[in-house]
Amino acid sequence: MLAGFLALPGVAFSAGSASATMAVSATVLSTSNCKFNAPSSASLAFGTIDPSGLVNVTATASLVVRCGGSAPNATFAITDNSGLYKTGPGAYRMRHAVTTTAFLGYSVGYSPQTATIPKNTDQTIMITGTITAAQYGNAIAGSFADTVTLTISP
Repeated sequence: MLAGFLALPGVAFSAGSASATMAVSATVLSTSNCKFNAPSSASLAFGTIDPSGLVNVTATASLVVRCGGSAPNATFAITDNSGLYKTGPGAYRMRHAVTTTAFLGYSVGYSPQTATIPKNTDQTIMITGTITAAQYGNAIAGSFADTVTLTISP
């Protein structure tokens, strides 16, 4: 009887094992989800500012939030990116339209910034912006603008 095996040229056989990796991921949604209702943008317009003024200038805007999901109530929180020209978190600045090295600082607040509301109920968010007299007193003449991106979670 012939015992053995037939070896093929150029083919290697190994008694070892090979392995591979597989990425596994999942996203679990919150039992609540909140969104800005349409329109999902607001305009915080300070208007025309007299640099000789001695009082803070404020502007207001509003957005509407609505939460859904399987939970009867949802707790939301609003954050923002501090704008395009920030110098750090919460350090908002508008940039001059022509002299792009000139900036005008301002602050922004939200009321409420966080709250618990029943699902499918509208909640109005009041946005208040302030430019202090110290910030605009030495600003150069002209138009200033910025864009701030708001995020709501969950």
